[in-house]
Amino acid sequence: MGLEAVELLLAVEDEFQIRIPDNEAAKIFTVGELHAAVKAKQRQDLSDDQIWNKLKKIIVEQLVVRPEEVIPTARIRDDLGAN
Repeated sequence: MGLEAVELLLAVEDEFQIRIPDNEAAKIFTVGELHAAVKAKQRQDLSDDQIWNKLKKIIVEQLVVRPEEVIPTARIRDDLGAN
């Protein structure tokens, strides 16, 4: 996992007050998979839409991509440029 991906993961963990272990993070390739991981671990009782909107905002800010690029099937590294 490259520096941008690590920084993205740290921002997600901080925002949602969760921890995604390295072995789990290594299996997350798409935005949809990241969303599912956050949904499974979050303790803030947020709706799917709330999680998605926060996650999308973090990805846009961290990876400097357009919001319309952040879709569930987008590959974090290949499509969004996190290396």
